[in-house]
Amino acid sequence: MNDDLDLRRLAEIPDPFAGPRREPAPVKAPPSGASPTRGDVRKKRAIAAVAALAYEAGWVLVVERRRDLGQLPTWAIAIGLVVPLAAAALALVAVTGAGRRGLGAPASWLAGLTLMPPTLFAVATVLTNPLDTGEGHFWNLAVRCMGVTALLTAGPLALGALVFRPAFAAASVWRTAALGVACGALAAATMSLACWHGGALHLIVGHGTLMLVGGVAGALLGRRVTRS
Repeated sequence: MNDDLDLRRLAEIPDPFAGPRREPAPVKAPPSGASPTRGDVRKKRAIAAVAALAYEAGWVLVVERRRDLGQLPTWAIAIGLVVPLAAAALALVAVTGAGRRGLGAPASWLAGLTLMPPTLFAVATVLTNPLDTGEGHFWNLAVRCMGVTALLTAGPLALGALVFRPAFAAASVWRTAALGVACGALAAATMSLACWHGGALHLIVGHGTLMLVGGVAGALLGRRVTRS
C-alpha cells in the first residue's frame, strides 16, 4: 500500500451536482448604425413629398396634358385641382396624425378618415361638373384613364411606403391605406390637367377609382412594410 497522497488527482473527481455543460450564450453585437433622428425622418419624408409632386408634374409636362388647357378659365382648373387635393389632404391627416399617445388616432377614426376622401371626391365631382353627355366608348375611355391614374398612383405610393418603413406602431393597415388613398387623390388631381373629359361619371370612374385601389394596396403594404 502506498501512503503517498497526491492531492492534485482530486481535480479528476467529477462534481456530482454539476449539470450538463452548456456553452455560453453568444453576445449579440450592437447595431452597426444609429437610429435616424426625428429631423432626419422629417427630411426624408419632405424629399419624398417633393419627389412625388415632381413625378406628377413630369407627367403633365412631358407625357400628356389636355389639349384645351390653355383655353380653360382659371376657376375650372382650380376646381379640378382643389377637389382631389382636398381629398388627399384629408387622407393625410390619418397618416400623419400623432394622436394623444403618439400612436395615431383610434382605428375607428382612421377608418372614417380613410373612407371619407373618396366619398368627398365623388360628391364634390357631381356638384361641380356636368353630367356625361352620353357619348360612346365610355368604358374604353374610363379604363384608359384608370390605367394612367394607376401609374400616377404607384409612384407616390412606392415613395411613401419607403419613407414610412417601418413607422406605424399601431393601426398600420388603416394608416397605410389612408396613404394609398392620398396618393390616388393626388393622381386624380394630375389627371384633371391631363384628361380633357369633363363628365362627372367619367371623373369618378376613370380618375377616382384609384383612390379605392390605392387604399387596398396601402392596406396590403401596411401588413408587411410600414408596421414597426
